[in-house]
Amino acid sequence: MDKKKVTVGILAHVDAGKTTLIESMLYQSHQIRTLGRVDHQDAFLDFDDQERQRGITIFSKEAHFEWLDTDIYVIDTPGHIDFSAEMERSLQVLDLAILLINGQDGIQSHTKTIWNCLEHYQIPTIVFVNKMDICFRSKEELLNDLPNTCIDFGSTDYLEKVALANEDCLNAYIETHTISPALIQQAIYRRECFPCFFGSALKQEGIQPLMDAIVQYSLDKEYPSAFGALVYKISIDEKGQRLTHVKITGGTCKVKQKINEEEKIDQIRLYNGQGYESVQEVSAGTICVWTGPSHLEVGQGIGWQTDCRVPTLEAYMHYELVLPSGVDPLSLKDVCAQLSQEDPQLHMVYDEKRKKITLRLMGPMQMEVLSKRIYEKTQIEVGFSHGDVLFKETIQAPVIGKGHFEPLRHYAEVHLQLEPLARHSGMIYESEVSTNALPQNWQHLILTHLKEKEHPGILTGSPLTDMKITLIAGKGSIKHTMGGDFRQATYRAIRQGLMQAKNILLEPYYDFTIQVPQSSLSRVLYDLDQRHAKVEVQDHTITGKGPVRTLANYQNELTAISKGLGTFSCRLAGYDICEDADTIIAQKAYDPEKDRRHPTGSIFCTHGAGFYVPWNEVDDYMHIQPKSENSQSYRSVKYTISDEEAKRVFERTNGKNTNKDKHKVKKKKKIDLEKVEIQPQTIKPECLVVDGYNQIFGWESLKGLPFDSARDRLIDLLSNYQGYRNCFLIIVFDAYRVKDSTHRSYKKGDLEVIFTKYDETADSYIEKHVSAWKKQYRLIVASSDGLIQNTILAHGCQRMSARELEKRALSTNAEAFKTFHTL
Repeated sequence: MDKKKVTVGILAHVDAGKTTLIESMLYQSHQIRTLGRVDHQDAFLDFDDQERQRGITIFSKEAHFEWLDTDIYVIDTPGHIDFSAEMERSLQVLDLAILLINGQDGIQSHTKTIWNCLEHYQIPTIVFVNKMDICFRSKEELLNDLPNTCIDFGSTDYLEKVALANEDCLNAYIETHTISPALIQQAIYRRECFPCFFGSALKQEGIQPLMDAIVQYSLDKEYPSAFGALVYKISIDEKGQRLTHVKITGGTCKVKQKINEEEKIDQIRLYNGQGYESVQEVSAGTICVWTGPSHLEVGQGIGWQTDCRVPTLEAYMHYELVLPSGVDPLSLKDVCAQLSQEDPQLHMVYDEKRKKITLRLMGPMQMEVLSKRIYEKTQIEVGFSHGDVLFKETIQAPVIGKGHFEPLRHYAEVHLQLEPLARHSGMIYESEVSTNALPQNWQHLILTHLKEKEHPGILTGSPLTDMKITLIAGKGSIKHTMGGDFRQATYRAIRQGLMQAKNILLEPYYDFTIQVPQSSLSRVLYDLDQRHAKVEVQDHTITGKGPVRTLANYQNELTAISKGLGTFSCRLAGYDICEDADTIIAQKAYDPEKDRRHPTGSIFCTHGAGFYVPWNEVDDYMHIQPKSENSQSYRSVKYTISDEEAKRVFERTNGKNTNKDKHKVKKKKKIDLEKVEIQPQTIKPECLVVDGYNQIFGWESLKGLPFDSARDRLIDLLSNYQGYRNCFLIIVFDAYRVKDSTHRSYKKGDLEVIFTKYDETADSYIEKHVSAWKKQYRLIVASSDGLIQNTILAHGCQRMSARELEKRALSTNAEAFKTFHTL
């Protein structure tokens, strides 16, 4: 009989101690002999170079160990919000989750996001409060911050609280003054109660009770006998081999087993950190890695297993890759394809019309990691454009869309019902057509085309969301329907339906909390109102919800308003109706009827030739019509092309190729080599461009000074530095958000101080002028902002961090002061 198998995911806000907890578990179970530490860069699961340098988990990792005769598979997930999509991909293969909370910091913003994800996927959860060895708060204080259903299983009265979870537990406790483990298991798996443990992973405190609880309170699942598996991750090993990470959800899996008509499993690996063991067979409940398959995707179900649910967390900003001069975007095609397979949420797409690569990112940390990964694979240093908010679109009421594709010798017709769903529902696709009306293989093909890509809306061309699309009728031809015909008909049906519907523009929103002194409260509230935020005020705390578009980087604005005393924390709250929809739509200037890649009309055939019918006229041409005006049942209209007519048109359109000059080889022209005189290269003068406020917030020597004093001190130090280095120096400051503020500047020798105009950031000003500056100078830009650093690198310029410039400026001023006194 197989052992009990449990797949456990460790989830937490960044720096809560996830990797250290797993290290302790592996040590307690004798899987490792020595304890590693994240800060020592020798943790068992943080073996990636970037993870060790940054001290955070970036990629999910697997480990396994045996405890109390149970096989426990552990997945370590990223805690940084920028890599939350990587975390969410692991959730659908979990049997149990351990939510780690930092005892010092308590519940943090990303902790709430993780809690909502666990609720969405209905994953039973155990809470472990870490770092109790250095925590100044008591267990009772920490429990007060958690939901009432979180119960300290180390307390003497925990059964009394578990009894309140449901009626069965209550009756058992009243009758016997105890509750069986089976009833507690059921309450945990129905998420009616959440065991809570306290300890210190670093000091090995509370680890064994937690591991005992994993075994004691996890269900021994019964899996189906039929083979099934779920893909939750794609990665590449050190030899460049594609790895498919799966959970076996039914039956058994063997080496050389075929998983579809084209692919089979070459090797089955059981990973434990960076190392692995090759096995010949695994059973249901096992987390393993396959080599061999090359076309499986993240979230794909195999065998009886259905695909993953649509993810709830996604990037809300999209960017363009900025490539060095002379680099063809197509040269990154293979790398982008590989990265997109590993992380589908990147949505890396090559825009043929604009010759640009677009992608979506969660934040600056992900941007830096991705930039380095691309460089490691291609030796090309890429940057990123300033991000734009990713809008989405939905509809207000149900509508039926119809698509027809019938150029000569092709045929397909599709009717779809488009219905709006509640916010954050994503896209759902179904079929209500019987197999008698439309064969199953064609229905499957249509549903595949619905799911295979993001479909654009008609207001701004943004992706659709919160909609259910149902196949209600379709028709094909055994003789003329070919590959791609149903794809064309399906896409056109969606577009035709959208053209008839009342469309709604959505934008991402933040849930935010602001702490601000009383003296600045009214000004902050007025500013938030101008940004279309809805707020509530209690004491000096403002909570609310507002568009990401208007609140992005709001901490900088709040710092200016509150003189450095205000704090802004936020988390993504999903999409909702855009307040400035008309303005945004006008700015985008998207015309759906001119978008040739996504046509709104259909193609019909008559007299042996296809012709285009606009979306508002297609109803009169459709071959499938409702049986009555108020009925959704359909009947087919017979439509045929005579064989004689088809033959005549085929002969007319497929005549002989009589171009005799086609294969002639042109003679190469003789190239005259002329003597070229090589001119010595002129060395340009050096120019340092400084993001002023970025330096003020980044220099340790300026912290604690009043804002105006810090700015004046920065200008004085850099003025001395410029004179000592004998270079040109430009300092750029963001202007205050005052309506009548205009661009202004003044010079002090070879130093220029620039204040940007209203609503223009220093980043955007530097990016706008960097090309012109580069023509005159050897350019160095000082900023610790990851986005502007990557942009500068893409332009071939040098960059300097705030810390480095501070060190240089202070040492230069100290040297100058020493020289002055020596004289």
